[in-house]
Amino acid sequence: MLTEADRTTLSEAGITNIEQLASAAAAFLRAHPIYEALPVTNALSEGEEAFLRSAGARGVGAWSDDCAANNVTVIAGEFAQMVTTALSQKEVAALLGVSTSRIRQKIEARELFVVRTSNGRVCPRFQFGPNGTLPGLEIVLRALRADAHPVAVQRFFMDTHGDLESDTLGRPLSPHEWLLTGHPVAAVVDLASEV
Repeated sequence: MLTEADRTTLSEAGITNIEQLASAAAAFLRAHPIYEALPVTNALSEGEEAFLRSAGARGVGAWSDDCAANNVTVIAGEFAQMVTTALSQKEVAALLGVSTSRIRQKIEARELFVVRTSNGRVCPRFQFGPNGTLPGLEIVLRALRADAHPVAVQRFFMDTHGDLESDTLGRPLSPHEWLLTGHPVAAVVDLASEV
């Protein structure tokens, strides 16, 4: 059951249609039935397991249906949020001041990241700044594996990375922030090849 705080959080993220969010999550699960995967055998030593438990880790050393279900919920939720807040090709064309046919060309050339949905292809917001695409986006996208999972790509762009320490800002940045603030694209390209 959604609380009022949940609804407020979703609304602040631009998600006002809960049915659309749930539909996108269900579509993700149909396309990626990760909940059907067999449990992965534990590759940790007993010492590593003990260390992780002492630090508060849960589910270490044993398969947990609850932990697996929580992981699926988180990934499906992130995917649904990404899709429901993404820009349509028409919206991207307006943002960039080009035609929708030019947007299709950019998608085919891997100059824009696109997610296929039941309602067509959409462009997640992580690749845009206030005035258009992130500087150097095309080079970074080409460095990503063509089969990189959309949630992994979004996390890559939005999560802070220790290797992107900004001398001017005095803190590590996400690739999104790094590119948006005019730092060298090459540093992000190097990291993108690992996604």
